[in-house]
Amino acid sequence: MTRPPLPPLSALRAFEAAARLGSFRDAAAELGVTPSAVSHQVKALEDWLGAAVFARSVRAVRLTDLGAALARETGGAFDALAESAAQAKAAGADTRLRVSALPLFTNVWLVPRLARFAQAHPHVALEIETTNRVVDLHRDDVDVAIRNVFAPTTGLAARKLLDLHAVPLCAPALAATLKTPADLARATLIHISARRAGWDEWLAAAGVGDLKPAGNLSFDTIPSALEAATQGRGVLLGLAPLIWDAPGVAGLAPLFDLPPLSAGTYFIVHRRDDRARVVVRAFVDWVSAEMRADARRLSRLTPQRAAQD
Repeated sequence: MTRPPLPPLSALRAFEAAARLGSFRDAAAELGVTPSAVSHQVKALEDWLGAAVFARSVRAVRLTDLGAALARETGGAFDALAESAAQAKAAGADTRLRVSALPLFTNVWLVPRLARFAQAHPHVALEIETTNRVVDLHRDDVDVAIRNVFAPTTGLAARKLLDLHAVPLCAPALAATLKTPADLARATLIHISARRAGWDEWLAAAGVGDLKPAGNLSFDTIPSALEAATQGRGVLLGLAPLIWDAPGVAGLAPLFDLPPLSAGTYFIVHRRDDRARVVVRAFVDWVSAEMRADARRLSRLTPQRAAQD
């Protein structure tokens, strides 16, 4: 679509200031030019229009009817330009993004892909806090969070990334002694402190909700829990499919041929008011696209494939 011809923007700018302030002198002070320069620009606009926009007298100027109508339009247009410029300036200065992400997700999935994000968005400075703590996005100094929940927090913008299911894992020698869920009464259960209810939920779903294990061992990180399981210290409840990408998991054996139990879903969430922020949108879109691209591989992961990879 071809845009109609415009008068000189410098003339429009001088006219808008003079019309808004009611004075060539005040307009000149705002624009940093002389009153004579404002008068010349206004005259250039009148020559382009073929009609007067100001009625001039010795002591004052006032808008003509045409000038008043034009002033309403140009005032709104310059206001919109000022707002757009302010937003663009803020977006250009908004380069820092604070992300709270779960340790397993961060270590085995996010970190190996961050080079691609940096290449696509070199202006964004990521600050990633790896924690099991559920941050409050309305109070904490965090912009985006990646959480494992059954439903995203009400009031936040959320995108689903990946469904998870729980799978018991242990060293092969221990696995050989555990044939049914009831046999876990002779084993030590390894817990992740942020998900203490995980084993209770799994045992109930397996039909042994009253089971009392021989012992309990708790860790605050997945790598520590995996190391303990690898050494035969107990049975870990892993989160598949991402657990198959974790270092050391190839040395563990899954237990029992049971239907998978849902262990929540990874969501990426942020404040709704931040939807317009370029850095937030860039990171959320990128993570979502990367997960979609990896969906097929993740759906086919098994302990055997993890060992091969």
